[in-house]
Amino acid sequence: MSTKIAFIGAGIATSYTLIPLLENFDEKSDLKLELLIIDKSNDFFKGMPYGERSGKSVLLIQDLKNFITEPHRAHFKNWLDQNIDELSEVFIKSGGSYAKEWVDKNSPLYQKGEWDDLYIPRFFFGEYIEQEVKKRIERLVEENRIHVKYIRKETIAITKENDEFTIQFEDNSKVKTDKVILSVGSLPYKKLFDAELKNKKTALYIKEPYGLGMEENMTQITTFIRERKKNNLPTKIAVLGANASGLEMIYKICDKLPMNEFDTSFKTLSSHGVMPDGSFDTVKAKNFKANHLLSLLEEKSLTADTIAQAAHKDIDEAEKQGLGAATTVGIISKGFGDLLPKLSKEELLNFACFHGNQIGRRQRCAGNHYLSVVNELSHRERFEHIKGRFIELDENSEGLSLTYKTNGGSNFKEVSETFNIVINCLGSVDLTSVGLTPFFKALISEGLCEPNPSKIGFKIDENMQATENFFIAGPLLAGNQIEERIFWHLEHCARIIWSSSVLSKKIIASLN
Repeated sequence: MSTKIAFIGAGIATSYTLIPLLENFDEKSDLKLELLIIDKSNDFFKGMPYGERSGKSVLLIQDLKNFITEPHRAHFKNWLDQNIDELSEVFIKSGGSYAKEWVDKNSPLYQKGEWDDLYIPRFFFGEYIEQEVKKRIERLVEENRIHVKYIRKETIAITKENDEFTIQFEDNSKVKTDKVILSVGSLPYKKLFDAELKNKKTALYIKEPYGLGMEENMTQITTFIRERKKNNLPTKIAVLGANASGLEMIYKICDKLPMNEFDTSFKTLSSHGVMPDGSFDTVKAKNFKANHLLSLLEEKSLTADTIAQAAHKDIDEAEKQGLGAATTVGIISKGFGDLLPKLSKEELLNFACFHGNQIGRRQRCAGNHYLSVVNELSHRERFEHIKGRFIELDENSEGLSLTYKTNGGSNFKEVSETFNIVINCLGSVDLTSVGLTPFFKALISEGLCEPNPSKIGFKIDENMQATENFFIAGPLLAGNQIEERIFWHLEHCARIIWSSSVLSKKIIASLN
């Protein structure tokens, strides 16, 4: 007898669910599995961040020691040691001058196996994890223990009748399955501009950094800027959002089109008005104390609101002292982390749903390889960061008119400025948004999934199910408690690995 399981979305949440699932399933000789691995792209087991859609010349936003936990990190580093020569060649070929600079600077370290402090190219991890999953699948397929079918189609609907699920695809074909693991990554990007551009020589809009793929976007951008250069025209670029993807877009543009050769200028827009930080001050880190959080240690009764308010006050104090997130994030995170066990289950979920991400947005860090590009642009007076909120985007005769509201308390004002290129990195819709895709709307209306109060994740039971035999993996677990841990987001690889390992146990238990 066999059980059919469909994984919808084939990124690293699926990969790190499959690895322990297949390893433990190996011991159950009386069972057979039929696995349907479904994804709309060809990045099976890598997902968007580590596959072809991100390209092969962007870096991790964290150093390796903070990206992935042990024992996974040691295994990955051994693989890197064995494959680095080939990987670095591909990286240099795919990138520009910054890629060669990264190899030149870091090869003395990684040739000695010193990987932990490096911000490595993301595709390295994608190549690794794809191999790890496939070798486990191939072994069990050869032993006739499992059957695997890969389906490269976009899922548009899921329905359940009795104990069976029907998955419908964009071409109207369907498959049936006993269990579903929904692992589609983050929610879709916000739609800011839908109009057809009238003058494609003055205006270019990139609706999301990775939808078509980073390289496809870069081809559009570089072609547009080169054409303007031929006519001696400067190019003004607005990047909406000061997050990892926003940094990557600036980095990639300057990698492909060196700032010495092309007349480009950049402005970013974000509500907090702070770029990610990469400068760790060892001395100041020793002296900085999260005093507002520390003052709560002796309190016997706490709420999520109380802890969050203290965390924001400590971040405010750090900013007054000129300390960036790279120096204080560990201190402040430990400060509120020590207090969370004092909360009731209800208050823990309140923290996960309403406060964790708000604190996190003020504690963004990045590597100096990315930030050095922004610093160089700033030195040349070709970069500015705007603290404000997006209002609208319209085309005019000179390009795209961006209207935003400056953040200044009661003294806010609306400002409009024209740019030639606007890149949307403002992030995702939520599960209550008007712009939510029909797929997610149908999941909710069919009663298969229910948004939790965070509005960016689905409610799950103790078995990580939205409904019986319908499991949730990856970022859509935001706003939940899984065993003893709470999660306000699951974009972090270490969190995905841990939650996926728990999920694999839940799936195995459901097979009995």
